[in-house]
This record gives sequence, C-alpha cells and structure tokens, in this order.
Amino acid sequence: MKISTSCEHGIAAGLTARESLRLMKAAGFEGIDLSLCRHMNEPEKYLTKEWTASVLEQVRTAKDEGLEIAQCHLPYYPGHLENPGDGSAEAFGEYWLPMYFHGLEAAEKAGAKIAVIHPMYHEGGRQATVDANVYLWEKMRPALKQSGIKLAFENVFIRRERKYIRAFLEEAEVMREIADAMDADTAGLCMDTGHANIFRFDICEYARTFADRLICLHVNANSGEDEHIIPLSGAAWCERMDFEAFSRTLNEIGYKGWYNLEVSGGRFPKAAARPFYEYAAIVARHLADAAQC
Repeated sequence: MKISTSCEHGIAAGLTARESLRLMKAAGFEGIDLSLCRHMNEPEKYLTKEWTASVLEQVRTAKDEGLEIAQCHLPYYPGHLENPGDGSAEAFGEYWLPMYFHGLEAAEKAGAKIAVIHPMYHEGGRQATVDANVYLWEKMRPALKQSGIKLAFENVFIRRERKYIRAFLEEAEVMREIADAMDADTAGLCMDTGHANIFRFDICEYARTFADRLICLHVNANSGEDEHIIPLSGAAWCERMDFEAFSRTLNEIGYKGWYNLEVSGGRFPKAAARPFYEYAAIVARHLADAAQC
C-alpha cells in the first residue's frame, strides 16, 4: 500500500513547495494529499485562473519530484458555523457549489481521481442531512461522470459553542447511508480516524461499516480533540486507537487505496521539516505494511 501526506507542513515552516516535496519523497512518501482549500473563505480569490494556476504549478512540481497525486481535498464549510442562508441544501449549494465545481476542474487537470468533501449538516435531523448531501451530489454528478473523479464523503464533527453535538455525520451508519444513496462510480467514503475517536467510536468497527464504500483515508490520532497528530506519537495513556488492528481491518475489508496521513505539523521551524517528514513516513510505512499482512 502506498503512503501519502500533505506538503503544506514544510511550506508552512518556510520551505518552497519544491523543497517540501523533495523532502517528502526522500523520506519515503509516494504521493501527496493535494489541498484545494487555500482561499476557500475568499471566493473572490478562489474562483480565479490564478488560483488554478498555483494549484497546477504545485502538481507539476510534485510530479517532477517523483510523487503521485494520491487524493485531493475540496474546500469545506467549517463545522462550527451556522449554515449559510436559511440553512437549506439549496442555500448551501448556492454558496458552495461554484467553489466545488472550480475545485473539481483543478482536480481533473491535476489528474486526481478522488476528491474529499465534507458533508453538509442539516438541522432538520438525520433524514434531512442524508437528503441534503444527496441533493449536492446530484448537482455535481454530471461533472463527476465527465471527469472520472469520485467524491469521498468524510465523517466529520459539528460544534456549537465549542461543544461537539450530535449531527449524524459523525456516525458510520449515517455516512454509509449517504454513500449507499449514491452511485459507486461517482461517490464513496473517506474515513478520518481522529474524527471517529472524538466520539469514542471503535475505528475498526467504523471501517467495517464503511467496508466496500471506503475509498480513501485521513489517518491521524488524538486524545479526544481534533488534534491530528501522527499515529503512535501521542502519550500512551491517552491513546484509545489501536492502529495496528485498524491496519488489519483494512486488509480484512479489502481496502485498496492509499494509506494517507492527514496530520498537523504544528508550528515547527524550517529545520524540523526533514525529521518531521521522516518520522511520519516511518510510521505510515509501518502501518501500511501491517495492512498487507
């Protein structure tokens, strides 16, 4: 199983994109999780040719350095904010669909085959939430069919007043219901291990529920908050996830995608970028290989 992560950690530390990508390749990563989220809260900057050009320049650099595009991430609406407009799927789509389509155009040009998307939470309840996401997918389906890109709906959390609330999108069964309402050739699921752990779900059982609809991963660890740390690197007495068992579960359900780390590098200095990527790659390779035993 191939391993991937983001090049944004090195860039945030002050490296050029090429320097960051070169370090990733040298560390052992084989692909990148391409971010299509820059300027996502500024449509006037996002919906531009310049934005697309910057994305494709990073893609060309990644390929020059011998890295593949493992997957990408579309812009997302922050889970701590109330929905735009009247809270309906139509109002949500009016604001976000133009950016989704713009992101998908860049993803197609980049050669990405999977685009992660955060599902919409609808305050009307479980069925309204499922229906809202099916509505958005139906609007995007023609573009997905034309491009050959699959949407990967990610299990997420919703917060109000700094507290996690029941929003259905944290539940594996609801996420599976959303996916099952969509064509398998245009949509699937992305599992975020850390998001599942926030609600104390067993990540192995979570993956078994996703089963054949699981098409990509956001692997990260936490101690109950959305910390996105490298697996196996947290305090042992806070760790609730068995990542080796999770790897065996991936093998059990026949997962064929990338082992992708979606982790936070914090605010380390430029000199720490190399050992950060090396450490992350060693952990990713160890866990990816465990999924093939």
